[in-house]
Amino acid sequence: MGCKELLDQMKRNNIKQIMLCLMTRGRATKAELVADTGLSMSTVSSCINSLLKLTLLTTDGMEDSSGGRRSTIYSMKPDYGCFIGLDVYSDKIVAIAQDCQAQLLSQTVFPITAGEKTINVLSDALRQLFAENKNVLGIGIGLSGRINSQEQIIVSAPDVGWEFVHLREIVERQFMTFTYVDHRINGTAVHQGMAHQLHKSNYLYLAEGVDEKAALILDGRLCRGVDNTAGSLAKTETGEFPWITMLRFLGVSDVLIGYQTEKFKEALLKEAGEFNGRIHCIPQTENAHAIGIAVAAQREWFESIYFML
Repeated sequence: MGCKELLDQMKRNNIKQIMLCLMTRGRATKAELVADTGLSMSTVSSCINSLLKLTLLTTDGMEDSSGGRRSTIYSMKPDYGCFIGLDVYSDKIVAIAQDCQAQLLSQTVFPITAGEKTINVLSDALRQLFAENKNVLGIGIGLSGRINSQEQIIVSAPDVGWEFVHLREIVERQFMTFTYVDHRINGTAVHQGMAHQLHKSNYLYLAEGVDEKAALILDGRLCRGVDNTAGSLAKTETGEFPWITMLRFLGVSDVLIGYQTEKFKEALLKEAGEFNGRIHCIPQTENAHAIGIAVAAQREWFESIYFML
């Protein structure tokens, strides 16, 4: 990699760090961005100025001060555009649209009836969502299965009968919009980690209804493994998942559990034993995974901002 390419990569990373920080915090001063990202004040100021010119950011008042100069507060401009999240199942697609501050704009469930092709329902859902929402910046699609995250290929998704489907390529060709594909639990894990200020930590995310996989975050990064299989869970002979053994082996600091029923929550807490103090139980709504994959798509979209400057 040449000198120019290295500088370009640094600038992309700097902008992404600032946008991720604002996405997590909601609003921040330059000093807070410096503290959170480790970037210099001059770098943060330069990036902020560029993002203001693009109208991606807006000023959001002034910081309270007991003396001295008050600092400007910055936030993402909510109506700059929106992101769509699609959570794909064998019998339905749960869809949401949200603005740049991750505020929900709409949610819809598209049923998949017997004989219908999932890809056709997905295309129809996107056409409706594009008609209802202005300036769609990105699409996130989540489902269960083996996914090549680098190539964005569905290697195997038995629930919907897909094998080696180039889903990102198909959707981007049809809608000319940035598209991100991942296992549904990965997107939700990243979103919940940000919501609970654990995005720079080591944690495990488990969700009721996603039996085959947990999501593992190490040093703030999603641990994927081959074909996105890191965190795969295999049932024991008793029909239980050995997640406690996994916790002891990995040494994670926190466990996030998305639950739909009290029975599921209580069963996991009963198993937790010495890990009880590290467990955070989060009520999981029907659209939780759709929201999570939309947030994940937005995070990935930040990479493209540099090319807009």
